Amino acid sequence: MDVKISIVIPVYNVEKYLRECLDSILNQTFQDFEIICVDDGSTDKSLEILQEYKKKDDRFVILQQRHSGAGSARNNGIRLAEGKYIQFLDSDDYFEPNLLEEMYNHAEKFDADLTVCSSRKVDDEGNITETGSPNFPINIDKVPMEKVFNREDFKDDIFSLFTPVVWNKLIKKSFLKENHLEFPPLTIYEDIAFMHSLVFCANKIVAFNKELVNYRFNRPGSLVSTRSQHTIDAVKSCMYLGEFLKSRGFLPEYENAYRKVFINHIRAEISYCNDDEYKNFLQEFKTLLPDDWQKYQSALRKDYITPEYLKKFIGDKKVMLWGGSLFIRQVLERETEKNPNILGIIDRNAASAGKQFCNYTIYPPEAINEIKPDGVILTVLSNNESIYESLKKEFREKYPNVELLPNIFEEELKF
Repeated sequence: MDVKISIVIPVYNVEKYLRECLDSILNQTFQDFEIICVDDGSTDKSLEILQEYKKKDDRFVILQQRHSGAGSARNNGIRLAEGKYIQFLDSDDYFEPNLLEEMYNHAEKFDADLTVCSSRKVDDEGNITETGSPNFPINIDKVPMEKVFNREDFKDDIFSLFTPVVWNKLIKKSFLKENHLEFPPLTIYEDIAFMHSLVFCANKIVAFNKELVNYRFNRPGSLVSTRSQHTIDAVKSCMYLGEFLKSRGFLPEYENAYRKVFINHIRAEISYCNDDEYKNFLQEFKTLLPDDWQKYQSALRKDYITPEYLKKFIGDKKVMLWGGSLFIRQVLERETEKNPNILGIIDRNAASAGKQFCNYTIYPPEAINEIKPDGVILTVLSNNESIYESLKKEFREKYPNVELLPNIFEEELKF
């Protein structure tokens, strides 16, 4: 079959969401594609739904495998793909109608190995929960939009430009094959190693800031919803990335970039852990890296950041907190009473404005001029350290009369 785009979808027990996913493809303004659905041993009606769609449209290709995980399913889908480009989609997510047209046109215009668009987060029922995010899935403050770039332009930050997810990226198949890129044998977090390797190898990357994928975040029953039980797998995926870089001869030239991304993923994932899960992770981490674990000690969670610590850190000043990270949420949730010196939370996620964050209201950045706090504390989770400097610069330019107080995570940045 001579097609422009092969869409690869791993499918596992998603009967509730699958029709919306498949319909979002069939309703695309761009129609030159095949749809490769890899059923990963579903035990619900997912396979029946796929067969129903195949009867109506011969562009569907169905492959069945024993339950082996999304990475294995995607690898098998890649082997069957006949399109010039490969586009991934998860079976509980769905595209905007113009995604394929926009992605294909950008890829062709810039002759890109990798084309990246933005996305929004939706809940289980499809309601938008995050839009306009400055760092998911694209680091808006760093990535040059509508311009070709590659790792040579971002030697220390190449792994900090994009969230390592696969569903917002169009990949030239010849580039994928030439570089022998595939997902490692992990059941979760396999996309960390794959996507970072992909971005690293691409000679021509182009990104544009249109939210064309609806990402169903943390849905009930997904592996991601139990991510705190699989934190060590994020480390394993980072280790696969390290072996990849080493085997291609890119270490130690990119050692700093690799160490950054390793630390960032550790910080991100342990923020989801409760105390027992964190203790188990730490034991597994030291076992997995008996000689090297102390290299990453700065990534390990700082449990001293408690409500009492935060209260002392703020003192008598009337402040706003910039950045509603999961970690700071966990701190605020442990408060016994509302801190009258916290006037609210600043978040650039447009979908959050007006909502409550623990005991506090979320405001857009421009509310600083109306509320006029004594100061603002950056509480962006430290895994997003690559946006600190751009945030500080933006703050100084827009709010010269408001003091930017020290970052609560400042000590973690010194490694």
